[in-house]
Amino acid sequence: MTDSGMTGLVPSAGLVLMQAATEARQQVRLASPYISAGVAHELAGIAKDGSANWSILTSLDAAAVAHGSLSIQGLRALRDASVELRTASNLHAKLFLCDPVFGLVGSANLTHAGLGSGQRANLELGFLLPRTTLGAAADQFASWWAKSDPVTEQMLAATEEAAAKLPASVPVPAPSNGAGNPITAEVEAANALLAEAGGVALWVKALYRDAVTADDPWRSDSFVNSSKKGKPSFAVGDLLLIYAKAAGRCNAVVQVAGSTRHDVPFLLAQGVPQASADRWPWVTPVSGRLQVPVATGVPLSALGFTGLSLQGGHKRLGLSEFAAALRYLSGRP
Repeated sequence: MTDSGMTGLVPSAGLVLMQAATEARQQVRLASPYISAGVAHELAGIAKDGSANWSILTSLDAAAVAHGSLSIQGLRALRDASVELRTASNLHAKLFLCDPVFGLVGSANLTHAGLGSGQRANLELGFLLPRTTLGAAADQFASWWAKSDPVTEQMLAATEEAAAKLPASVPVPAPSNGAGNPITAEVEAANALLAEAGGVALWVKALYRDAVTADDPWRSDSFVNSSKKGKPSFAVGDLLLIYAKAAGRCNAVVQVAGSTRHDVPFLLAQGVPQASADRWPWVTPVSGRLQVPVATGVPLSALGFTGLSLQGGHKRLGLSEFAAALRYLSGRP
């Protein structure tokens, strides 16, 4: 077990926290108002595989969901891993306790950017608590816990519904040295998509694209094709986050522009090999809305997914995950 006999400043909390949580045998207690999908699923996996009892205190906030900082799908994954969840509306503290030997307090939320475990880390700072203060920290957590409310499915659904009705936007920092326009084309496109996201279905769609073909431009007359196993339930107006499987990243958002049809002859006319056309015969017209180089695309793990979860070719995406992906693609994680 990571031992709080070690104390001091921690600029990147991800590694030490995940190690302590993995090694915990008795109890894991975490307090964080923001919990992203990727971190939530990672913690859920640790909780499911371990023997410790888990308690997580957060703050159910529709604005945080709309912004992409709090993942409802991630909270459900934690609940399904037998993690006890509670919410406190005024929570701002970040406190991580594992067994009676590890404690960390600081500025970092349970997000990849906060924990420093992603490619675009925040500037954060934490402090490993000495053993002499762990009891007091545990008492403080217990006090917050006693004043908080158990998270129910009804609360998660209500927060998700409220988030869909809220305006959201990609944050824009002040220009460096007062020069230049920080509102890039990617930021403008992301904000336009966020304005529409609450009223349509959101999906992540896997395609067999590599680091070269993933950067082929999406046009207004593009298409995606899907497996012969069944017609996808995409509707006109839905937004699809494109995952380039061979590149391992999502780097584009397209919008469904027409009804899905079974159309092998069309695919053959587009140069698709016969075997591929027979295997993925469902054609959905789409129009490109946002695209960045795949090298700067968002990893699937940041959205709480694995490649195995997309074996069917596509999957519904929560508003929080979609917002987080847009912030990543526009360079504002």
